[in-house]
Amino acid sequence: MAEIKLLDCTLRDGGYINNWNFKDEDIKSILKLLSSANIDFIECGYLNKDININNKSIFNTIEKIENFLPTDKKNSKFLAMIDVTQFSANDITNFSGKSIDGIRVVFYKHQIKEALEIAKKSIDSGYSTFLQPMVTIDYTLYEYEELIRKIAKINPVGISIVDSFGYMTKDDNKKYFQIIDSIANKECIIGFHSHNNTGMSFACAQDLFEYKTDRILMVDSSLEGIGRCAGNLYTEAIAQYFNSVKGIKYDMIKILECIDLYIEPIKKTQKWGYNPYYFVTALYHCHPNFATYLLEINPDINIIDFIQFIKTIPIEMKTKCKKPYVAELYKNFI
Repeated sequence: MAEIKLLDCTLRDGGYINNWNFKDEDIKSILKLLSSANIDFIECGYLNKDININNKSIFNTIEKIENFLPTDKKNSKFLAMIDVTQFSANDITNFSGKSIDGIRVVFYKHQIKEALEIAKKSIDSGYSTFLQPMVTIDYTLYEYEELIRKIAKINPVGISIVDSFGYMTKDDNKKYFQIIDSIANKECIIGFHSHNNTGMSFACAQDLFEYKTDRILMVDSSLEGIGRCAGNLYTEAIAQYFNSVKGIKYDMIKILECIDLYIEPIKKTQKWGYNPYYFVTALYHCHPNFATYLLEINPDINIIDFIQFIKTIPIEMKTKCKKPYVAELYKNFI
């Protein structure tokens, strides 16, 4: 049975729901509660050099995050995410031990060069560095093998399989896992980041617990699954599953307290989570924003008509979704 560690991405992925508008004191409290709950890795938010605003889980410098971290980090490691379009290698300052412990670099298929440059600078600067190739299933197995060979050369702490559009299966996960497992340094953590479009996030996460591997596996989740569109794996669900299978490690009361104080109030005004429209986008291997944007244009469209609309999307455009394009496509559809 694999060694599993949990990463909570509430303040980062959950920010897609409320435009990262978490009060400064709430960010501090969430980080402290998650650390007190013994969550292994906690993502503080995005690094974005162009945004310097209070009360957001977006930080324009690494040093700024220091002000939000608990005095006693307990056993938790604190991370921030870099989107290659928002924070460059030159913006990464040397590890001080006072701010975050690590950096996750997220990138699309056409951004590999930039991602590797940023990741190498992060590693050289002393940070535990993880790479997140988005839309993993968009890579053929050969392409993914070539990618992992490039990543392995810089020897990051971890590499994640990312189900950006929520339609990867257990078998898909294993195929990509085997590629990383066969190429990456044996100390490299393999992560799993899922979206719940088909309602399978929890089942896929449970499957990871049965992997026969000496590696550490890192499972991403968020409180109440907060996240864009169908949302993510629920932190509370996977933490309790861990406790029941491997023995008590995570403090469920602290996790539920955090939900009660900071996530339930958001849920009163914002929506996320499974619905059949996101299921359809996963079924047809499309970006979930085709559902989000079309439901803004026509909230009354029924599921059967939505399926017919989805079928009109050209194959090359299924993973590329901008609101004006959806509007034009729907105009032609009707």
